[in-house]
Amino acid sequence: MRPIPLALAAVCTAALTGVASQPLYAQEEEEEVNRVIEQLRQGQPAIGTFTRAARPDLDFAVIDEQYGDFDIDGVREAVVAIRAGSATPAITPVVRIPLAERDTPEAVVRQVLDAGASSVMFPDIETRAQAVSAVNSMRVGRASGADVWPLDPNGTLVAMLQIETLVGIANLDEILDVPGIGVIFLGPTDLAASAREDGPNAPRVDALVHQVLEACLERNIPCGYPIVASTPEDAERQTARRLAEGFKVLAVMTTVR
Repeated sequence: MRPIPLALAAVCTAALTGVASQPLYAQEEEEEVNRVIEQLRQGQPAIGTFTRAARPDLDFAVIDEQYGDFDIDGVREAVVAIRAGSATPAITPVVRIPLAERDTPEAVVRQVLDAGASSVMFPDIETRAQAVSAVNSMRVGRASGADVWPLDPNGTLVAMLQIETLVGIANLDEILDVPGIGVIFLGPTDLAASAREDGPNAPRVDALVHQVLEACLERNIPCGYPIVASTPEDAERQTARRLAEGFKVLAVMTTVR
């Protein structure tokens, strides 16, 4: 793996990945390339962060709409900024939808796909029914004939389902049975709250995280994890650890300002 310059540490960290994006299909139109899919197809991790701005050496940017009032105009503006200010092919915009829309996400997913997002993150999935609704909402709401990967091997949309509670873990097998899940993304802080542990680094939480990871690895479903580091060096260490464990999608953040 080739190191990324430390100059990117202000974004989420420079050496956080140890991986540089591989050249993709230059002949394709920029909007047709989902860098998360392309990285995973090539056996490389997809590295991103939570942001509304373009970051040149990342694969994806999560526009977070889970909390507060849903702002579709703000989502459109963020998608434009992310795509216009990034390299070719553009960073993949991912929208995390409001938790309130988890059970019936069709309307909000249609809006974010129409706004130009090519991946959707669904918070706090706990049941098979919620997982089915998540994937189906992207198929119903898809724009320009795009379909969901890997349900369609040529699909360009990714459904990222978050597992954040003990209930979600208890129902994990039936959730993973749902076709069309692109990424299972862990929420360790909420998982710690669900397990009544002190925080995401508690031993029991770490064991639960690895329980989900192992289940995903057995089924060849990419598993994601959010890294919150105190320094760029800490981000680099945590990133190397999580990649070695088998995580394929990382959202890396530092608390350094």
